[in-house]
Amino acid sequence: MFTSNEEIIITIILSTSLILFFAVFVVIAVRKYHDKQKEFLERENTMKSELIKATLEAKEQTLKDLAQRIHVDIQQSLSLVKLNLNKVLLHPDKISIDKILQSKELIIKTIEEVKGLSKELDPKYITGYTLEENIIRQLDRVEKRTDIVTLFKTSKNEIVLDNERLILLYRIIQEAINNILAHAEATKVEVSLKNNLNDFILTIEDNGKGFEVVPVINEEEHSKRGIGLMNMQSRTQLINGTFTMKSKPNNGTKITLKIPYNV
Repeated sequence: MFTSNEEIIITIILSTSLILFFAVFVVIAVRKYHDKQKEFLERENTMKSELIKATLEAKEQTLKDLAQRIHVDIQQSLSLVKLNLNKVLLHPDKISIDKILQSKELIIKTIEEVKGLSKELDPKYITGYTLEENIIRQLDRVEKRTDIVTLFKTSKNEIVLDNERLILLYRIIQEAINNILAHAEATKVEVSLKNNLNDFILTIEDNGKGFEVVPVINEEEHSKRGIGLMNMQSRTQLINGTFTMKSKPNNGTKITLKIPYNV
């Protein structure tokens, strides 16, 4: 049996030990919290810098696409107008109403194309619409410029995104559609949105000629797959999404993006 003094001493020792234990525990917990906060801030800063980089790359790619469209669509239309006017000037006594009407239609088409290009240069034009509306606008552009039939399927609930992710997704979809127009030789393009509880799934599918999908093994394979495809993958990763692509020769291509609501 302990005396009362010994009990007091033991109680003090145990209490002191317990207080020290909790103090050490709190210090370790606070340090881990600060480390986690530091890691989170570093990841957030990295994310922001990567997002800025991706946005700049997207802008550069957009400018290249716009330059291509100016060369292919606008320049060709204006060249035909010039040719028609030259014929009218060379033979003023034989004015062709058909040539004049054709020139008028080409000028109207060119004006609409220039309007579309100017809007696509402004990110505010993208963020002023929902994801669904931006997809519809891109598919409308495809049908106006080509003979490709487009189809859009979506859930009833609207997908709400911040401006950065909305712009990145717009550029991914734009890149995918441009690839289809340039390489797929497709007659149909289908885009679908499936709205889930914690994420949503976006698919872009065409019935074109397809190709053999080769895993990226080295730098040589990287270059073979093209910058456009790699850009789509990297931008998807920036918003913590997953990017998958299925394609086979003569069997079309299907791109699937799974995007979480919370980055």
